[in-house]
Amino acid sequence: MRAGRRTGSYNLAVTAIRWITTALFILSVPVFLLLSNVRIAAMEQRVYGYSFSHYDVEAITGVDREQLDRAAAEMIQYFKDDEPLLTTRVRIEGQEQPLFSPRETLHMRDVKKLFQRAFFFQEASFVYLVTYVVTVFLWARERSLRKLARECLYAGVFTAALLAVAAAAMLAGFDSLFRQFHLVSFSNDFWELDPAVDHLVQMFPEGFWFRVSLLVGFVTLVEGLALAGAAYATLGWLSQPEPVRPPARRPAEGTGAAS
Repeated sequence: MRAGRRTGSYNLAVTAIRWITTALFILSVPVFLLLSNVRIAAMEQRVYGYSFSHYDVEAITGVDREQLDRAAAEMIQYFKDDEPLLTTRVRIEGQEQPLFSPRETLHMRDVKKLFQRAFFFQEASFVYLVTYVVTVFLWARERSLRKLARECLYAGVFTAALLAVAAAAMLAGFDSLFRQFHLVSFSNDFWELDPAVDHLVQMFPEGFWFRVSLLVGFVTLVEGLALAGAAYATLGWLSQPEPVRPPARRPAEGTGAAS
């Protein structure tokens, strides 16, 4: 009786662990895809250049394009290094001065911390996905390729659905979501800047963030659909029955070579 209870408890624990690890796998897919696209956008200087060109930043800030591009490169480097503060300097009307005010500089410090947390979760989700596939499916061989494909299908559909809902919410009220994001992400009000005087919001106005958010969300949605499509095609391929081979013909009696 006790052995049966122990066996039942063990099977229940194994089932629970498998369910949890599978759920984490499905959740890790959208986290990895979304944060990977965020990371690419944050580290791509052409994204910054789009804002400078589209929103006429040179005329608004009084900073020429060469200096703006240099400032963008320094911001990207700032997100990578260990410098505590961003100290970009520019020349405006012949006078050299800091590009950002102390308040903007402190906000950029908070933005850097936010990006670092996002990059950590992106890397952690990648490690989990690889570990899950290698450990569960290749090393332990606990589940078949069919089940892996099915879980990828679920993850892809979940990713696409999640991003579709997020896109609808952004289209319905981006201003409110943008404010709520800042309230949740930052513990201070350094992000409340004045577009009339603060270069940071002049360089990257809210319209820029709306467009970038939609682009990142759209790319992630497409990636989710692509994953789901590949998984669905794999399931279809695995479901095809193996072709039946005709039995080998035996030579008729008396037809052998003459001796």
